[in-house]
Amino acid sequence: MMQCRCCNATISGESLIEYKNMPKSAQFFPDETEAREEKGAMLSLYQCPYCGMLQLGGEPVSYFRDVIRATDVSEEMRRFREEQFADWVRRHSLKGKKVLEVGCGTGGFLACMEKAGAVAIGMEHGRDSIRTAQKRGLKVFEQYPEREDETFEGAPYDGFFIMNFLEHIPEPKVFLRAIANNLTEEAYGIVEVPNTDMILEKSLYSELIQDHLLYFREDTLRRLLELSGFEVLDCRAIWHDYILSAEVRKRRRMDVSSFVERRLRTKKACDDFFQRMRENGKQCAVWGAGHQALANLSLLDMKPHIVCVIDSADFKQNKLTPATHIPIVNPKILDEGEIGAILIMAGSYSEEIRSIVNARYPAIQCAILRENGMIDETVFKTSVNMEENC
Repeated sequence: MMQCRCCNATISGESLIEYKNMPKSAQFFPDETEAREEKGAMLSLYQCPYCGMLQLGGEPVSYFRDVIRATDVSEEMRRFREEQFADWVRRHSLKGKKVLEVGCGTGGFLACMEKAGAVAIGMEHGRDSIRTAQKRGLKVFEQYPEREDETFEGAPYDGFFIMNFLEHIPEPKVFLRAIANNLTEEAYGIVEVPNTDMILEKSLYSELIQDHLLYFREDTLRRLLELSGFEVLDCRAIWHDYILSAEVRKRRRMDVSSFVERRLRTKKACDDFFQRMRENGKQCAVWGAGHQALANLSLLDMKPHIVCVIDSADFKQNKLTPATHIPIVNPKILDEGEIGAILIMAGSYSEEIRSIVNARYPAIQCAILRENGMIDETVFKTSVNMEENC
């Protein structure tokens, strides 16, 4: 039994597969003396039944915070990254803006991003790698994201990239959320991991290694990124299908300013209606005690203008509206003849209610508050039996 590294759910039951006598890490090469004592490790692959993430049990390798990669020596990879980064910087107008590589190692990819025109800055945990990168003239600082509320040196950043590092991280959601919290609101990013879809398709059984705790398919990479504060703009296999590359942007705060404008407009329409009714000597009521009507009673400050709320649901009658404390009454109150105007707020039932009121009480001024915030005072008559419908 273990906890999912991505969604924290409990993973119970047997592993999908177990490998015995495996290398305990990709970076441990014993000498003859160490080999006498060294024993192989057990690798157990699990799948979370809830988020679907494939992952290894056991502890992360001791150096999981450090980036160790050999791709600096690959001329083909260097050319590929320069073209990729130049296109990304151009599309998202990141030239001259701060872009952070999280886990930059000795800075091979950082140099490619710098050449693309961004102000490239690296974060790395391994001190030897930092010294090497700085000797190359690259801007690198020592840090590793441990907490969501952690502040990065030089933050906020306009962009970020993580190149084949996320699969090493035992708490990837914390790691990614820490990054999201150190970005500008308009920030973009690139997140790349080994492509497990290809590993499964080609049955590459030897790809399992304790360094790689997480094995991302496209759906699980998207899911983790979305739960960590990002919108996934694109996700595809690259580099001979070995790498899964996701382009993201920080999730934007939703603009709900239209709520304010609509509420103010609706309040004015209602106030005007109640004012006209009062000038005509009509006592006003509202029909409807559903959740939208209850909200409007409060948000539009209707209490000073009405004497009661009418509703056909008997379990609401003889109670008070929450927050505004207006009496809720049976429709039969209209038989008393004191109410001269009704504002109906009953959603899809509003037309039916207006038909009933017009048929039974033609002297009552009847209007509907529409979803668009406008008051509809259209009058029409219909022969509806009040007792059957109320």
